[in-house]
Amino acid sequence: MDNSVTKYYKYCDDNIIDWTQEAEAVIKDITQHVEDISLSNKLPPARTESYINITTLDGNQMCVKLNAEGLQIVGNVHDDKTQESSSNTRYETPYALLSDVCPAYVHSFGNSLVNALSKLEQQLDQEHNMSDVE
Repeated sequence: MDNSVTKYYKYCDDNIIDWTQEAEAVIKDITQHVEDISLSNKLPPARTESYINITTLDGNQMCVKLNAEGLQIVGNVHDDKTQESSSNTRYETPYALLSDVCPAYVHSFGNSLVNALSKLEQQLDQEHNMSDVE
């Protein structure tokens, strides 16, 4: 194991990261931008990692490993880690992973951003109109 990886695992050991909790946070963050997402039932979380099953908006399935090194696609179907390799691309965020593998994600994320900005604009307009009345 190279020195940087050893440092990551040392950090995990010293700070006791709950990988199930980390995976649940990832799931919560991207659930509106995927067709389906859940913790793997067949690949139980370990002290150093957790597995997430994702079906993208494009209908592609994958199994993603989450650990101190980031996120890594390890299988092309749910609950499968047969493609796990040290040479697989690692992603720092679930957004980077989805941007790379799912063109529909970029559209979904963009739409949610536009909707949020539109709501903010409406709120600001309402506040401005109320201040004009006073």
